[in-house]
Amino acid sequence: MSLKVKAVNGFSWTFFEMLFSQGVVFIVGVILARILTPEDFGIIGIITAFLAVSNSIIEGGLGTALLRKLDANNVDFNTVFYTNLILGVALYFLLFFTSDYLAHFFEIPILSRIFKYAGLIMIINAFTIIHRTILTRDLNFKLLALISVVSSILSGVVAIFLAYNNYGVWSLLSLIILKPLINAILLWYYNQWWPGFQFSKQSFLNLFDYGYKVLLSGLINTIYKNIYYVIIGKFFSPSSLGYYTRAEQFQGPISGNITRSIGKISFPILSTFQNDKGKLKSGFIKFLKFSVFINFPVMLSIAGLAKPLILLLIGNKWETSIYYLQILCVSGMLYPLHILHLNLLLIKGYSNLQLKLEVIKKIILIPLIVISAFISIEAMLYGLVFFSIVELFINSFYTKKIINYSYLEQLKDTIPAILIATLTFLVIFSISLLKISLFYMLLLQVVSGLLVFILINEILKQEIYLEIRTKIIKFLSSISKS
Repeated sequence: MSLKVKAVNGFSWTFFEMLFSQGVVFIVGVILARILTPEDFGIIGIITAFLAVSNSIIEGGLGTALLRKLDANNVDFNTVFYTNLILGVALYFLLFFTSDYLAHFFEIPILSRIFKYAGLIMIINAFTIIHRTILTRDLNFKLLALISVVSSILSGVVAIFLAYNNYGVWSLLSLIILKPLINAILLWYYNQWWPGFQFSKQSFLNLFDYGYKVLLSGLINTIYKNIYYVIIGKFFSPSSLGYYTRAEQFQGPISGNITRSIGKISFPILSTFQNDKGKLKSGFIKFLKFSVFINFPVMLSIAGLAKPLILLLIGNKWETSIYYLQILCVSGMLYPLHILHLNLLLIKGYSNLQLKLEVIKKIILIPLIVISAFISIEAMLYGLVFFSIVELFINSFYTKKIINYSYLEQLKDTIPAILIATLTFLVIFSISLLKISLFYMLLLQVVSGLLVFILINEILKQEIYLEIRTKIIKFLSSISKS
């Protein structure tokens, strides 16, 4: 199977997962936002930050090392499984015994009880790392997508039921616990991998030698992504954090899933070309063009649609989130590009270099966060945009050295897609300035944006657009025939 076919098949199923699984999560979030308060979402936002950091320790490093190891065997799988399980249990007890101190730090007493329950997610995720690694290595994104959709639906139904019955913040907690739990049960049932009583010190050392650098860089990056939850929750208010989390509800799942999809597909595929510079460069360029073509117009369109989306779907009480969403979409445009450049370093075995880059970037970030935190949340978000741009230049610096692909070449290959996305945004945003009902505004924006996007692409006839159009036509044709 060719690179193009593998990539298209992989993205088709990851797109299916993004569309349906995250679509369910989005709908559930909209319903819950209408029932619950900004403070409820702010409290869960603090929990989410700590869980993200803990899960980064459990899931990072060794899983990536397994994916890159072309001859990984069952001894390697068992070694990583037990290592992750021990880590998950240890981190749970650490969070359990520090929950009272964390609740006191944020001056939110209920956090103590919530942390004790939410920490179970770390143990649950430790049970699934090997199953997800095996399916990703085998490019079985179909099973991963279907399991994700089912777990999103079931957990969402329970959360909505609890919210309607006045369980408040506990309904949100049920959502974040049940989704990984159901996901774990289904992965174990359908993947049919069972751990044996094997643990190899040599396997651990070999994988750890590569993986610990990935782990540390991933951990640093996760802390950076979630530091805003902690700072807003501590220095502003749970309600302010709630507005921020709802803005992320409209941006984060989409940009995050596009980023994860591209990273999840590109890493195993490009890893097979790690010793062929020509094919590696060719594959990297295709993924780069695809990333910009998909993510830039999506993010800028969401920014343009922010006003009617938020006011229509979750109500006027969330109006503050509109501006936050528009700023977040700008930084969200660059997420897939970050992961592509960093994956290139990992594919070539430069995990130590990736770690150094993460340290350098965060040295730049810390004073930026500290200064902006004393100004306003808006200042912090503008700082996030600035840092994302700086981060892209740093991440892509070694791309030229590895595959001889310079900044200028990257810009030349992506500028058409960037211009199309910008023009689409200008059309959509200009309609939001009209004094018409929110429903007709949203409808007019969506129709106009699609028409402009398709029209410009039909004129320019980019290769990536023509390939996607052909796939869509074939898919619709097969449906009509059946």
